[in-house]
Amino acid sequence: MADKILMNKNTLAALKIELKEYNTALPVFEMKEQQLKEVVQTTESNIARLKTTIAAINRETKTWVAVMAEETINLSETIQVDQVLTRKREIAGVTVTVFQDITFKDAEVDLFNTPLWIDAALDVIRDQKTNQTLVQIEERNLELLREELAEARRMKNALKEVFIPETEENIRKIEIYLGDVERLAIGCAKLVKKKKEAKNAMV
Repeated sequence: MADKILMNKNTLAALKIELKEYNTALPVFEMKEQQLKEVVQTTESNIARLKTTIAAINRETKTWVAVMAEETINLSETIQVDQVLTRKREIAGVTVTVFQDITFKDAEVDLFNTPLWIDAALDVIRDQKTNQTLVQIEERNLELLREELAEARRMKNALKEVFIPETEENIRKIEIYLGDVERLAIGCAKLVKKKKEAKNAMV
Protein backbone atom coordinates (compact mmCIF):
# COMPACT_ATOMS: atom_id res chain seq x y z
CA MET A 1 0.00 0.00 0.00
CA ALA A 2 1.35 3.44 -0.92
CA ASP A 3 2.45 5.73 1.91
CA LYS A 4 0.55 8.68 0.48
CA ILE A 5 -3.15 8.28 -0.16
CA LEU A 6 -5.73 10.58 -1.72
CA MET A 7 -8.00 11.97 0.97
CA ASN A 8 -11.32 11.73 -0.84
CA LYS A 9 -14.53 9.72 -0.88
CA ASN A 10 -13.47 7.57 -3.85
CA THR A 11 -10.35 6.42 -2.03
CA LEU A 12 -12.41 5.78 1.11
CA ALA A 13 -14.88 3.61 -0.82
CA ALA A 14 -12.02 1.67 -2.48
CA LEU A 15 -10.30 1.09 0.87
CA LYS A 16 -13.52 -0.19 2.44
CA ILE A 17 -13.85 -2.72 -0.40
CA GLU A 18 -10.22 -3.78 0.11
CA LEU A 19 -10.76 -4.16 3.86
CA LYS A 20 -13.80 -6.35 3.28
CA GLU A 21 -11.77 -8.57 0.92
CA TYR A 22 -8.91 -8.82 3.43
CA ASN A 23 -11.30 -9.76 6.24
CA THR A 24 -12.86 -12.41 4.00
CA ALA A 25 -9.46 -13.84 3.02
CA LEU A 26 -8.01 -13.95 6.55
CA PRO A 27 -10.13 -16.85 7.91
CA VAL A 28 -9.49 -18.77 4.67
CA PHE A 29 -5.72 -18.61 5.20
CA GLU A 30 -6.12 -19.34 8.93
CA MET A 31 -8.13 -22.46 8.12
CA LYS A 32 -5.67 -23.47 5.40
CA GLU A 33 -2.75 -23.05 7.81
CA GLN A 34 -4.47 -25.21 10.44
CA GLN A 35 -5.35 -27.90 7.90
CA LEU A 36 -1.81 -28.00 6.51
CA LYS A 37 -0.30 -28.14 10.02
CA GLU A 38 -2.41 -31.23 10.76
CA VAL A 39 -1.45 -32.90 7.46
CA VAL A 40 2.25 -32.07 8.01
CA GLN A 41 2.12 -33.59 11.50
CA THR A 42 0.38 -36.71 10.18
CA THR A 43 2.94 -37.07 7.36
CA GLU A 44 5.85 -36.59 9.80
CA SER A 45 4.35 -39.28 12.04
CA ASN A 46 3.96 -41.66 9.08
CA ILE A 47 7.60 -41.14 8.07
CA ALA A 48 8.82 -41.67 11.64
CA ARG A 49 6.72 -44.86 11.96
CA LEU A 50 8.02 -46.24 8.66
CA LYS A 51 11.64 -45.48 9.58
CA THR A 52 11.15 -47.14 12.97
CA THR A 53 9.72 -50.22 11.24
CA ILE A 54 12.63 -50.33 8.78
CA ALA A 55 15.18 -50.04 11.60
CA ALA A 56 13.41 -52.72 13.68
CA ILE A 57 13.31 -55.17 10.77
CA ASN A 58 16.98 -54.47 10.03
CA ARG A 59 17.87 -55.38 13.63
CA GLU A 60 15.75 -58.53 13.53
CA THR A 61 17.13 -59.75 10.21
CA LYS A 62 20.73 -59.20 11.32
CA THR A 63 20.07 -61.51 14.24
CA TRP A 64 18.67 -64.44 12.30
CA VAL A 65 20.86 -63.97 9.22
CA ALA A 66 23.91 -64.15 11.49
CA VAL A 67 22.63 -67.48 12.83
CA MET A 68 22.43 -68.84 9.29
CA ALA A 69 26.14 -68.78 8.54
CA GLU A 70 25.74 -70.21 5.07
CA GLU A 71 27.17 -68.32 2.11
CA THR A 72 24.53 -67.09 -0.26
CA ILE A 73 23.80 -64.46 -2.93
CA ASN A 74 23.24 -60.75 -2.30
CA LEU A 75 19.48 -60.84 -1.79
CA SER A 76 19.09 -57.08 -1.63
CA GLU A 77 20.39 -56.77 -5.20
CA THR A 78 18.31 -59.74 -6.32
CA ILE A 79 15.02 -58.05 -5.43
CA GLN A 80 14.49 -55.04 -7.72
CA VAL A 81 11.48 -52.73 -7.83
CA ASP A 82 9.65 -53.06 -11.15
CA GLN A 83 6.88 -50.48 -10.84
CA VAL A 84 5.43 -48.16 -8.22
CA LEU A 85 1.76 -47.32 -8.75
CA THR A 86 0.57 -43.98 -7.35
CA ARG A 87 -2.21 -41.46 -7.79
CA LYS A 88 -2.44 -37.71 -7.22
CA ARG A 89 -4.55 -36.10 -4.51
CA GLU A 90 -5.07 -32.45 -3.61
CA ILE A 91 -4.86 -31.38 0.03
CA ALA A 92 -5.43 -27.70 0.86
CA GLY A 93 -4.13 -26.63 -2.55
CA VAL A 94 -1.16 -29.04 -2.56
CA THR A 95 -1.00 -31.92 -5.04
CA VAL A 96 0.52 -34.88 -3.19
CA THR A 97 1.37 -38.41 -4.30
CA VAL A 98 -0.59 -41.31 -2.79
CA PHE A 99 0.96 -44.79 -2.83
CA GLN A 100 -1.24 -47.53 -4.30
CA ASP A 101 0.90 -50.57 -5.08
CA ILE A 102 4.40 -51.78 -5.82
CA THR A 103 5.60 -54.66 -8.01
CA PHE A 104 8.99 -56.36 -8.11
CA LYS A 105 10.96 -58.01 -10.87
CA ASP A 106 11.03 -61.78 -10.54
CA ALA A 107 13.97 -62.82 -8.43
CA GLU A 108 16.17 -65.39 -10.16
CA VAL A 109 16.99 -67.57 -7.18
CA ASP A 110 17.72 -71.29 -7.37
CA LEU A 111 15.73 -72.43 -4.35
CA PHE A 112 17.18 -75.97 -4.67
CA ASN A 113 20.74 -74.74 -4.09
CA THR A 114 20.02 -72.06 -1.48
CA PRO A 115 19.11 -72.30 2.22
CA LEU A 116 15.48 -72.88 3.20
CA TRP A 117 15.23 -69.45 4.87
CA ILE A 118 15.92 -67.62 1.59
CA ASP A 119 12.20 -67.49 0.70
CA ALA A 120 11.35 -65.76 3.98
CA ALA A 121 14.31 -63.41 3.54
CA LEU A 122 13.05 -62.39 0.09
CA ASP A 123 9.66 -61.47 1.61
CA VAL A 124 11.39 -59.34 4.24
CA ILE A 125 13.44 -57.53 1.59
CA ARG A 126 10.29 -56.82 -0.43
CA ASP A 127 8.68 -55.37 2.70
CA GLN A 128 11.73 -53.24 3.39
CA LYS A 129 11.89 -51.90 -0.16
CA THR A 130 8.17 -51.15 0.00
CA ASN A 131 8.65 -49.22 3.24
CA GLN A 132 11.63 -47.35 1.80
CA THR A 133 9.58 -46.38 -1.26
CA LEU A 134 6.79 -45.15 1.03
CA VAL A 135 9.31 -43.03 2.95
CA GLN A 136 10.57 -41.45 -0.29
CA ILE A 137 7.03 -40.61 -1.40
CA GLU A 138 6.06 -39.21 1.99
CA GLU A 139 9.24 -37.12 2.24
CA ARG A 140 8.53 -35.54 -1.15
CA ASN A 141 4.96 -34.83 -0.03
CA LEU A 142 6.23 -33.37 3.24
CA GLU A 143 8.50 -30.95 1.40
CA LEU A 144 5.59 -29.67 -0.71
CA LEU A 145 3.27 -29.43 2.29
CA ARG A 146 5.82 -27.49 4.34
CA GLU A 147 6.33 -25.01 1.49
CA GLU A 148 2.58 -24.43 1.18
CA LEU A 149 2.23 -24.15 4.96
CA ALA A 150 4.95 -21.49 5.07
CA GLU A 151 3.21 -19.55 2.28
CA ALA A 152 -0.20 -19.78 4.00
CA ARG A 153 1.38 -18.58 7.24
CA ARG A 154 3.07 -15.65 5.44
CA MET A 155 -0.23 -14.61 3.86
CA LYS A 156 -2.13 -14.92 7.14
CA ASN A 157 0.46 -12.83 8.99
CA ALA A 158 0.60 -10.23 6.20
CA LEU A 159 -3.17 -9.81 6.29
CA LYS A 160 -3.39 -9.80 10.07
CA GLU A 161 -0.38 -7.66 10.88
CA VAL A 162 0.05 -5.40 7.83
CA PHE A 163 -2.75 -5.11 5.27
CA ILE A 164 -5.78 -5.04 7.59
CA PRO A 165 -4.29 -2.66 10.22
CA GLU A 166 -2.88 -0.31 7.55
CA THR A 167 -6.17 -0.22 5.65
CA GLU A 168 -8.16 0.39 8.83
CA GLU A 169 -5.78 3.21 9.78
CA ASN A 170 -6.04 4.83 6.33
CA ILE A 171 -9.83 4.60 6.46
CA ARG A 172 -9.77 6.25 9.90
CA LYS A 173 -7.52 9.08 8.63
CA ILE A 174 -9.69 9.75 5.57
CA GLU A 175 -12.91 9.69 7.63
CA ILE A 176 -11.40 12.18 10.11
CA TYR A 177 -10.19 14.40 7.26
CA LEU A 178 -13.53 14.29 5.41
CA GLY A 179 -15.33 14.96 8.69
CA ASP A 180 -13.16 18.02 9.30
CA VAL A 181 -13.74 19.23 5.73
CA GLU A 182 -17.50 18.77 6.11
CA ARG A 183 -17.57 20.63 9.44
CA LEU A 184 -15.49 23.44 7.91
CA ALA A 185 -17.85 23.65 4.94
CA ILE A 186 -20.88 23.78 7.25
CA GLY A 187 -19.18 26.46 9.36
CA CYS A 188 -18.39 28.52 6.26
CA ALA A 189 -21.94 28.12 4.97
CA LYS A 190 -23.36 29.31 8.29
CA LEU A 191 -20.99 32.29 8.31
CA VAL A 192 -21.98 33.26 4.77
CA LYS A 193 -25.66 32.93 5.70
CA LYS A 194 -25.24 35.15 8.75
CA LYS A 195 -23.44 37.80 6.69
CA LYS A 196 -26.24 37.72 4.12
CA GLU A 197 -28.86 38.02 6.84
CA ALA A 198 -26.98 40.90 8.43
CA LYS A 199 -26.66 42.63 5.08
CA ASN A 200 -30.35 42.15 4.32
CA ALA A 201 -31.25 43.56 7.74
CA MET A 202 -29.31 46.72 6.98
CA VAL A 203 -31.15 47.33 3.73
